[in-house]
Formats: sequence, structure tokens, C-alpha cells
Amino acid sequence: MWSSCKSLSALPSFLPSFLPSFRPLSLSLFLTSSVSSLTGYGTPTDSPKPGDIPNAGEGVQSAASLCKDGNYYSPLTTKDLEWTIAATASTETQTFYCINDQGYFGHVQLIHSNLGIWGAPASVQMTARFRGDGINKFFSINLTNFVLSGDKLSASTNLMSVTMSPDGNKFTIQVTNPPDLIASLTFERTTAGYKIGEGKSFFGDGFVSHKFWPACKVSGMMIVEGKAHDMAGEGTFVHAIQGMRPHLVASKWSYVDFSGKNAETDNKAKLSLVQFTTPEYYGSATVTQGSIVFDGALVGVAVDNKTEFVTTVFDEETGYNPPTEINYVWEGKTLEGGKPFKAILNVKPKGLCQKVDLLAEIPWALRKIVSTFVAKPIIYQWYDDASAVVTLDDKEHKVTGHVYHEATFVM
Repeated sequence: MWSSCKSLSALPSFLPSFLPSFRPLSLSLFLTSSVSSLTGYGTPTDSPKPGDIPNAGEGVQSAASLCKDGNYYSPLTTKDLEWTIAATASTETQTFYCINDQGYFGHVQLIHSNLGIWGAPASVQMTARFRGDGINKFFSINLTNFVLSGDKLSASTNLMSVTMSPDGNKFTIQVTNPPDLIASLTFERTTAGYKIGEGKSFFGDGFVSHKFWPACKVSGMMIVEGKAHDMAGEGTFVHAIQGMRPHLVASKWSYVDFSGKNAETDNKAKLSLVQFTTPEYYGSATVTQGSIVFDGALVGVAVDNKTEFVTTVFDEETGYNPPTEINYVWEGKTLEGGKPFKAILNVKPKGLCQKVDLLAEIPWALRKIVSTFVAKPIIYQWYDDASAVVTLDDKEHKVTGHVYHEATFVM
């Protein structure tokens, strides 16, 4: 995955684009409109202040904070998974993660971005990753001919399609971009899908939305540079929408997707987590949501989670302090019986897949403007061996497995 990143859609993979992909439109159009539309401020000499952002003084209303009586779990319906394709500035993604039975990692993502600027066309992109069997590849491909099905649950493009089954329980993903990448995958949910409350966290006039299938049975193949890989294994699906100016959401992001088991008891656990810290002008609030699947059942969703950088190291290349050891912590109450549960996943990141400079491919003049407000957004992406301790009904279960995880530094 250390292949060249030629698009800003090499983004936090669980998340809509930090900045949408750019097309060769007039640079003057971007210089006159993108500062306000993309950064949220008026001119390069402005300083970001709460008053510059609609309703920023209200802070963020997380999806969890809007739930009643601590009932965070809401089941998904097929309507929750419809593509919205908003006319205003918005980026929408469907992302499919897989850890196969051999411990290889694969991910395919379809991205639709709308700048919300008159005359600027929507951008459609695919990203894909494969790591395993001595291969470490990343793909970012511009797409055309984006077409939605009548029910808005399926989408097709010139090189990729995502099709929902009639019963609403399975996606089929097809990618045809020979010789680099061909994929034919099915993701069939094996437990309930969920959202936290109504699934949206509000930022003044904007919002971020996440919907999850936390556990899926995966089948099919990924053919990478002519070599076929059976992807039968376990998967996670995330539908995300960013209905606001791209970089105003967060100063930090974390994403975690872990699958593991206890070799002695065969107990299996699957953990997923999305967490972000809002910028100062939204109160530096931490918004977190995650889930635990144990032995094939969705045990609980959690909104009191933590991403703890136990140790860090200064990265001279980026100026950030990425972690060298992390504890990811899930804590909540079970869906059945309301009993406390906890999971602690300890990871020592070593398997760096990518270190992405998100501004690297923007034209120089625009990059200078945007960097006035955003120092140097970087995503660290790893795929590692890891171990977790899951506590259910006062009993500890130790599981080992693999984790794909990301740490994004924006400011």
C-alpha cells in the first residue's frame, strides 16, 4: 500500500473524503470559491473563530447525546442504507472491510463527493486495498457514469458496482479494472446492523452519519496484479455521510476493525470503533461509537470508548507523534439484560500500510490557501496482529487475531 497516492480519496477509509477529489476545473474558480466552501472561512487572512461557522457556539450534538434513556442502539432498515446524493456540499461512502481466513486484509470503497460549488461536477471514486501473501497494494481510481438503482440501494459505475440483494441482507461488489484489480465479493450480514440513535451527529448546520453492519460473512475473490486471492472470511460494512464542510469535523480520527478468537475455547470476537475529536471551535469534544460481536451475536454498542496512546514517537517527516502502543477500549451495557461489558484491545503498530499526506496532490496555489487553516493532515494506516480481553458477565475472554486501524491527525 506504499504505492503512490494520486487522489485525496486516499482518505480515512471509514470516512468521507477529508477534501473531495479535484477535477481540472479552472484554478480561478477554486481560488475564488474554495476557501469559503472547502475550508469554511472567507479569505486566507482570516483566523478560524467560532463566529465564522454556523452555530458553532452550540458545539457538537453527538448521536449518543440525542438518544433517550440511554438507549443507544437502533436497528437498521433498508432505508437507512439508501444513497442520499445531496445537492449541497456532501461526501458519501460505502466501505467494505474483510479479514480472510488466511489473515489477509482487503477493503473496497465507493465514494461520491459533491463540492456544493456551482459549475463543479460531482466526483466519484473507488479506493481498494489488499495486504497479504507478500503483497501490499493500494488503488485509487476515478470513476464515471454513476447510476443509482430506483430504490437507491445499489449503484453502478464504469468500473465498479455495489448491488443490494432483494432481501436487504447482502451486498455484491464487482470491480473490473484489469490487469491491476478485479474483485467479485459478497458481504452478507450475520448479525443485526445498527446505528446510534438516528445515526447522525450534528455540527451546527452540518452533520456526520454512520451506519454499520458490524459482522458479515464474506465470499469471493480479489485478483491483484493477476494473482487471485480467496477472500472468504469475516467483514464489516460502513455507510458514512459527511454533510458539511470537509475539514471542520475533527482534529483527530481513529478507526478500528478487529477479528479474533480464543484458540482453546473457539470463542470469537469482532470489535469495531469510530472515534473523533472535534476542532476547538466545536468544543474539542470526543465523539465515539463502536460495537462488540461475540460468538456471532451483536452483544452491545458502546458510546463510552477510549483511544489511549500508551506511547508515541515523534515523526520528523510529518511533525506528528503517532503511537507505538495503543489501547482501544469499549465499554457499555449489553443489549440483552443491560449487563456491563468491556473490551480492551492492545496493539503495538508495526504493520504500516500507508502514511498519507492528504494535501500532497492539491494544486500548489490551492494547497497554500488550505494549509493556512490545516497544518498537514496525515493518516497513519496499519494492519497488525493484536490481542483483546473481552469481559462479559464478569468473565474474561482472551482473543487474538488481526486488526486494521487508522489514526488521522488533522490539526
